[in-house]
Amino acid sequence: MSAHDDRRWMAVALSVARRATPAPNPRVGAVVVADGRFVALGWHERVGGPHAEISALAAAGGDARGGTLYVTLEPCNHYGRTPPCTDAILAAGVKRVVIGTRDPNPHVTGSGAARLKDCGIDVCIGILAHEARQLVEEWATRLTNRVSLEPGAVTKCVHGG
Repeated sequence: MSAHDDRRWMAVALSVARRATPAPNPRVGAVVVADGRFVALGWHERVGGPHAEISALAAAGGDARGGTLYVTLEPCNHYGRTPPCTDAILAAGVKRVVIGTRDPNPHVTGSGAARLKDCGIDVCIGILAHEARQLVEEWATRLTNRVSLEPGAVTKCVHGG
């Protein structure tokens, strides 16, 4: 995919993220593309519900295999109310993940992208980053101003890449 294509599909993911109302969690959108064509989209609808990546991958089904996942916020790699999104991304067989912005949580930032890279996924970070950060700005401010944060348990690659 070209840089133009990456910006185009990330713009779609950003648009989809604006539908999300998962407060106090961040608004996140995701789009699955295969062979340059739209396959599926998803967004984080509510607290405790599937994250955007999970919704998009579920909608894509087997068509996600070998494709590209565009997601506005770095996929989580820790257990919280839901399992790590990185597990689902690896299981879906996508070959490339394009991320708008890193997770601003100082306890987890970079771990989702690192796990995907370690497992052989091509990861690109920073496409339409300013717009992606704007979507999570309020959440990030609340997150970084908390007095106490409990870091999640970071998972490891189990499928061998």
